[in-house]
Amino acid sequence: MIRIIAIDIDGTVTFEDRKLDLAAVEAIRKAEKSGIQVSLATGNVLTFAEAAAIMIGASGPLIAEDGGVVFDRRTGETCVLGDRTEADRGLAALERAFGPLKQTRSSAARLTGITLEREVPIDQIREVLLRNGLSLVAVDSGFAIHIRDPSVNKGNALRKLSTVVGVPMSEIAAIGDGPNDVEMLREAGISFAVANSPDEVKRVCTHVTKSSYGKGTAEAIELILNKYC
Repeated sequence: MIRIIAIDIDGTVTFEDRKLDLAAVEAIRKAEKSGIQVSLATGNVLTFAEAAAIMIGASGPLIAEDGGVVFDRRTGETCVLGDRTEADRGLAALERAFGPLKQTRSSAARLTGITLEREVPIDQIREVLLRNGLSLVAVDSGFAIHIRDPSVNKGNALRKLSTVVGVPMSEIAAIGDGPNDVEMLREAGISFAVANSPDEVKRVCTHVTKSSYGKGTAEAIELILNKYC
């Protein structure tokens, strides 16, 4: 029985241009009405996740910053699962190699990592971090380059969320589309990659939807409601 669905936002609840896909919004609201809590799990900052959850109608705990932050909306408690000290060292090393790099608008507000505009290929970024002996993960989400500690990921955050709400992992489903969703999709009781996901994401999932973007999420939620409730 599924009691919580954790859903990525960009490319999963939105189209490629980040506009909301209303098919996903309607499906999320249907899940909520059926008694399943929906938790948004985003690479973006907590304030973004909180605003999106209110507008979409998702009532569950929130995962932000690629898993660096878990927010329990019932109690108002924020759990920070890492820090950005090593990521700032990584930025310094990258700027020595490439010159000044443009951070995203949200980067300064982040507690557990940094995000860069997609100016430098991800392989070159990883090479510089490795050459400088920095234990950091660099992920291209398709919207930004996320640089963070390896322990900061949506999978670890989902386990924390499970503990916070007292719902076992076997009763949590996850839906995603990007490389920064892989750990969450692996940890969930059942998992769905929407059709626009790369192969590395599809390989770790229980199901792959036929439809892309929000329609794929709606397809996944419909399957959950019909088969896993």
